[in-house]
Amino acid sequence: MHHWLFLLAVLIQPFALATQLVRVGVAEFPPYIEKRQTVAGESLHVELLELMNAFQSEYRFVPVATGTVRRFQDFDAGKYDMSSFDNLAWGWGKRPVVASEVYLRGGEVYVALAQAGRDQRFFDDLAGKRMIGMLGYHYGFAGFRNDTSYLRKHFRMSFSNDNESTLKLLLAGRGDIAVVTEAYLAIYLKRHPALREQLLISERKDQEYAHTIILRQGIRPSVEEINTLLRRMRAAGVLAPLWRKYGAADD
Repeated sequence: MHHWLFLLAVLIQPFALATQLVRVGVAEFPPYIEKRQTVAGESLHVELLELMNAFQSEYRFVPVATGTVRRFQDFDAGKYDMSSFDNLAWGWGKRPVVASEVYLRGGEVYVALAQAGRDQRFFDDLAGKRMIGMLGYHYGFAGFRNDTSYLRKHFRMSFSNDNESTLKLLLAGRGDIAVVTEAYLAIYLKRHPALREQLLISERKDQEYAHTIILRQGIRPSVEEINTLLRRMRAAGVLAPLWRKYGAADD
């Protein structure tokens, strides 16, 4: 009996060793990435990585916590090699990275306090408006520059660490217009329906998300392998229910 167990262990060992760990950097980006639930719990990015692990056996995708400000420094230091719910336009510059196909779309909207006589025209010209957004994020209205001194100087911008804090700053009168992830706002207003009447939400978007997976150039898996994996998961019908579960449905 022990002899067979030993042989089985010898046979299994090479396959276990063959599984390659792929470190995935995760920075706060609700509802797509909830850093407080990096390893376990109900979170979109956690479930996506679990699906990616379940649909193949060559790689093991593991989350590595980083931050919206330090994520490029951590990448340059080799702390992670892959980033999900990302885009090359969000500060990657000339770094040696490649991007997967777009697998999910979304966007960011402007939010202001609802006041008498204020309508959608309030969002037409942002000049002179006090903006509110998340520290380290790249916004369309600023040409995707995330330099805090530039944003403070040109947009009198106040910064938060998450979307909820962004909205709280707006409600407290700390700015004129907040920029919030559209999917997050929908979830937030479901939880706090009374706030809907207090807010004016723009029909115009600050930017349209085209979510891709960013990979360090030359690593395994290759971008072709990632694209194939995403297509298999989409064809199996597991991605659309996941997007819907977290209010991030690709409509």
